[in-house]
Amino acid sequence: MRFTFKILMLLTIFTSCSNSDDENNPDCTYTPTLLTEEASNITETSATFSGQIISPTCESTVTSQGFVYAKTTLPKTDDYVIEINGVNISSETTNLERNTTYYMRAFFVNPTGEYYGNEIEFTTAIGEINIVTKTIENITLNSATSGGIINDDGDGTIINKGICWSTSQNPTIDDNSIEDNTNNYDFNSEITGLEENTTYYARAYATNENGITYGNEETFTTLSSIYEVELNITGHTNSCGVEAEYFYYEINYKVDDNDSIFEGAEGFEGTSYNHPHSSTQGLQEITIQDNLEITIHLGQFNPDSPSEDFKGTYLDNMTLVIRNLESSEEVLNITLPSLFICTDVAYKNIINFNPVDNNYTVEQLTYGF
Repeated sequence: MRFTFKILMLLTIFTSCSNSDDENNPDCTYTPTLLTEEASNITETSATFSGQIISPTCESTVTSQGFVYAKTTLPKTDDYVIEINGVNISSETTNLERNTTYYMRAFFVNPTGEYYGNEIEFTTAIGEINIVTKTIENITLNSATSGGIINDDGDGTIINKGICWSTSQNPTIDDNSIEDNTNNYDFNSEITGLEENTTYYARAYATNENGITYGNEETFTTLSSIYEVELNITGHTNSCGVEAEYFYYEINYKVDDNDSIFEGAEGFEGTSYNHPHSSTQGLQEITIQDNLEITIHLGQFNPDSPSEDFKGTYLDNMTLVIRNLESSEEVLNITLPSLFICTDVAYKNIINFNPVDNNYTVEQLTYGF
């Protein structure tokens, strides 16, 4: 009987104390209040999270609180977690992926469970393109070749790309430009319509949703149309068992549509001549825009009907060297076919040189007595 009475007394005391706590805190809360605010300062790899967490008053223990985020909806504490103490909380989050949608919400954990605030959705920005301008190559009087390599598209869509150039530094697409329409991130572009002997600046460019990006600047100078031309010829008078009294030949230089430059030479067995047009020898250079035609004519006769007046003569060891004065480049160095007058006649060489691409042709006219 006494034992039962003691138990009843203890229950009364416990109930009295419990009722006393509730009476002292009649408005205490058992769950937290969580508010997730919109993400701000969003860049391609970062964003700022903000929110408010009001802890429950009936249970003062806080296990963890802050933000959770993920690339899927309703992120939880087993996703990415940022722990922050306080009521009005904020944190900059880095190392995000570009052009990616994330979901974020405030969270609170205590012994009674896990609690989450409202969910916020945001998308990181598209990054800037990383593009490199290729080294300028194949420089001529009025053209050159460059291009670009896109190393990083910023996780966006390449809208257009190409090369721009100008005679001023830092060219843009508002200057001269050519667009590359391929799908290649490594592309080549030909720059045309240039002025000779002029310095240009070029940059590759590419555009995505984030805007236009330019590559490094490359500079180059187009070639000059001024050339040194040097022709060497050795003459002989005793071919095919016949000996002539002397040899004679004529040279004509036809530059573009201008009048021809005439030179002639005569000599005896084994006589060699050098025909320079070179400033290094105090002579006038040849200025070529479109074409240089050189004709070497053996004998003094009608080219369409050679006579036998110079039978036995021939020209050999004929070399033609052409150098560009601007680049000091030897653009042509060839040995020409021999000319001779015997029973069969090879009496004329016609050489055409194109300074734009440094191509040339050699044609020989022949005749039979």
